[in-house]
Amino acid sequence: MTKNLQTIEQTLSDLWTQEEARTRFLSGSRPDCVGEDEDFSHEIDPRGVRLYASLIRHGRHDLMKSIYPGCQKILSRQWNRLVDKYFETRQPAHFNLNKAASAFSDFLRVDCPELVARHGFLPELADYEWIELEIMESDAREIRGEQVALDNPEVFNAYGPVLNSVLAIRHYQYPIAKLVDWLKDDVRLPRRVKKDATNLAIYRDPDEFYARFLELGDAASRVVERVARGPVSYAELITMAVTESGGADPQEVVVQTLELFEQLHERCLFLGSQKMG
Repeated sequence: MTKNLQTIEQTLSDLWTQEEARTRFLSGSRPDCVGEDEDFSHEIDPRGVRLYASLIRHGRHDLMKSIYPGCQKILSRQWNRLVDKYFETRQPAHFNLNKAASAFSDFLRVDCPELVARHGFLPELADYEWIELEIMESDAREIRGEQVALDNPEVFNAYGPVLNSVLAIRHYQYPIAKLVDWLKDDVRLPRRVKKDATNLAIYRDPDEFYARFLELGDAASRVVERVARGPVSYAELITMAVTESGGADPQEVVVQTLELFEQLHERCLFLGSQKMG
């Protein structure tokens, strides 16, 4: 029989985290995860396997409940089974325990079609709840620009906004922010939640380091995404807004776009301005 540290580690990991392997071991059978020529399962204490498996399971369930409170509330009867299945099919691959929860939205979308058929918003809700943690834990640092008064055409041409770099833009099919508020307030959800496209900016407050959520109209979303693609002047953004406004009054669009710039600065989505060129 050949034993090495890697084999021992993998075997114990499978016994602690894989229900099928653990069940076979505790019933006296050789787990599938152990080859015949390296079977040392008789040297493993079953009580220890039960203990560590229980501790790991409780830790994982606490983690998922803390990150996905909305999903847990909706899936209360199936939650424990789903979390167990999730960790068996999406095994952690990062030293940061929180990142073990990162693939839950994809898991719901790919592995739980019956649930998604009943609650179409579930993958988006999971994404929304995950991105809040990801934004808060991001290693990226916000870069601040100059404080410039946007009060004349020369400034509009010479400067452009500095975007908060700890940012994610989401285009959801469902009114996820509204759903989250309903769940927090224990409001009974409609039997069928209707689609209602929503643009959201999720970003980190540069002073308090918590995640902020800002719902954006289509025009505002296009402005923010254009800034995210690279440096652009305020004048170019105004021109883009007017061009894409359809038949709207150009003067009114200019005024609305200037008001948008002010709002995005006030809400720390824009962090000052930078000189172009």
